[in-house]
Amino acid sequence: MSDTESRRNIDEKTLNSIFHVPSLGSVDSAFINACYNVYSQTSETVVGKNQKLPNNQIGFTEDGGQKFHGFTYYPRFPGQQDPPYEPSKVLMVERIRDLKHRPYWEKDVLAKLGLPMEVKNSQAVIVANTPSMCAQLWKVKHLIRVTPITFPQGLPKDGDAAGARLQDNGELVFIPKLKSDALIAATQSKPEERRDYLDTETVKNHLRLKWLKPY
Repeated sequence: MSDTESRRNIDEKTLNSIFHVPSLGSVDSAFINACYNVYSQTSETVVGKNQKLPNNQIGFTEDGGQKFHGFTYYPRFPGQQDPPYEPSKVLMVERIRDLKHRPYWEKDVLAKLGLPMEVKNSQAVIVANTPSMCAQLWKVKHLIRVTPITFPQGLPKDGDAAGARLQDNGELVFIPKLKSDALIAATQSKPEERRDYLDTETVKNHLRLKWLKPY
């Protein structure tokens, strides 16, 4: 008895449990051979699929390329490893194109993001870096600019965000002078509470009287 035949005899119980064959003696040998081949190929495929590939990689090409969803990456030299990169948890989104003559579904996506047609292009919104949000951003990628937000100075331990400034390159920095100015403004009284404060209506009425009776 060859090694292959012995393996087939050993796997008869396994085949019986998988394919629910009531009696292997009444089944044709060709059927047993076919089942054995399918079972062996399936086990090899499962072992290959369980191998985890880095960075959402789905496989390799014959010429050494790394296959990803939508493109193939060819390293500069064999065995090259990219440096570790931790994506930002929040993104800054700006609209760079006008929405005139754009389809309604693109306007709806930007309206949900907080960038409708009435908003100026210079205004930015902060969104979370999640798969569902990235899928929405992908639909309008030709209309927006996405900048990852970084924290070069870290986050304040006490959670006080006073003095924070978000720069155009996506860096969130903390300026002590801005924090002191915010504290001074918080301690001062409101303009409406001052005795010499003139509201808009009072100023309009006063200027109207001056116009009617200039002398």
